[in-house]
Formats: sequence, structure tokens, C-alpha cells
Amino acid sequence: KTTTARTASTRRNTTKTVYEAITDNIYFDGFSYRVRMVRNGVKHSKNFSSKKNAVSYRNTLRTA
Repeated sequence: KTTTARTASTRRNTTKTVYEAITDNIYFDGFSYRVRMVRNGVKHSKNFSSKKNAVSYRNTLRTA
């Protein structure tokens, strides 16, 4: 999902990506799935075109 914000002074359109939580550590923006996780103090963030690949990556991070 994207939203358009318009400011009065510049009259410029800006888009803001809104992520919707699908499951633990997986978010959807309307086009792609993002996996975000902190494991052992290291931040992992990666986008996928399919939910299946996102779940597989998330599961790999959990067991690593």
C-alpha cells in the first residue's frame, strides 16, 4: 500500500510505503514480502516477490 502526502508549502507528492504484518517477522506492502528479524544482534531485512520464499528465508534464519 502506498499513500500520497501533499504538503502545503511545496505542493510535492511523496509516497510512503506502508507494510502490513502477515506473520511473525513477515510484512507485505502490496507488491512484495519483507522479512525483518534481529538474530544474535544482527539485523536481517530482505524483500521477496513470493510469500513462500519469504517464509522459507525466515525459517532458515530462525534455525540458524
